[in-house]
Amino acid sequence: MTAHSVDHVEFFVGDVNQASHYYCGTYGFRVVAEAGPLTGLAGARSLVLAHGGVRLVLTSALHADHAASHFVRRHGDGVRDVALRSTDAAGDFARAVAAGADPVSGPETFEDAGGRVVRATIAATNDLVHTFIQRDDPSVPFLPGRFLPVDDGAADRGLLRSVDHLAFVLRPGSLDTMVDFYGRALGLKHTYDEYIVVGGQAMASKVVQDETRGITFTMVEPDPVSDRGQLNDFLDGFDGPGVQHLAYATDDIVTAARELRGSGVELLGTPAGYYASLAERGIEVGVDPAVLQDLGLLADRDEWGQLVQVFTRSPYARRTVFFELIQRLDARTFGSGNIKALYEAVERERAENAVPAGAAARTGE
Repeated sequence: MTAHSVDHVEFFVGDVNQASHYYCGTYGFRVVAEAGPLTGLAGARSLVLAHGGVRLVLTSALHADHAASHFVRRHGDGVRDVALRSTDAAGDFARAVAAGADPVSGPETFEDAGGRVVRATIAATNDLVHTFIQRDDPSVPFLPGRFLPVDDGAADRGLLRSVDHLAFVLRPGSLDTMVDFYGRALGLKHTYDEYIVVGGQAMASKVVQDETRGITFTMVEPDPVSDRGQLNDFLDGFDGPGVQHLAYATDDIVTAARELRGSGVELLGTPAGYYASLAERGIEVGVDPAVLQDLGLLADRDEWGQLVQVFTRSPYARRTVFFELIQRLDARTFGSGNIKALYEAVERERAENAVPAGAAARTGE
């Protein structure tokens, strides 16, 4: 496979203007391209948002029969496509299909005076797809001839660098099957395992990555013999497996967390006892523990280095998709202490909201 990074992440949303206003106003994204019926995008409107090396595509339907409309009715706003940057989109598509992936759309070329892009799409699970994107030149417009460039006059805030990883929640018993799928279809290697117990809840986690670590998918499933928790809520609210959170890499998580919190992003907090234990665990990331605690930042390490990360509160009524900020100080995987602490942070947030995700889904929110 020649795919080694995330090109963009596409969300299907109920209202593209509302979603764009949120992401631009809170996370500092800029609108850099748009498409709709007048540009050849039938039945929908899309906006491309950019912040650093992160690209989000927001798409909403213009009529009830469009795929985005069906998606939102079933899942709510959520991730439809984790698109992968490739140097041979047609070849990667053919190899994935030969390995058992279901084809969604074959290789298609988009070209104008600004350059050329080839794309092809395979299915993953439960309406999630992966599109191989081949850009002959990094400066090529997002999708030549289909998306029109936009200059909204805003400067890049420089807080987000790239997509570090995405986390998928799976149904109990399907974790090994999906690890096998990503190994066969995308050539991703199984690199990390974790089993986490929080109170009466438990989950199993496995990580798959390409050899450059430019693509990292963390997959988790609830233990069916444990108590129900946030993973079960996700499966109820999203109506099955899907992308639970998207992690943005940053080179300065303290500045990013402060500025994004000031813009309205809600960061999940952690009890003081966690920070008191950092010294005992030998964790030192060059940030005053008081600053870590004020921002809810969690520090941990693996055998290669250290990392700092924090989860955000979900902006969605179904409380399914949320986000993460992460700064890696040479760490390649995820520290065991942080995985449990992050899980506990989401559980506290879940407990603060009396209506579970499944109930919101049933009311159509």
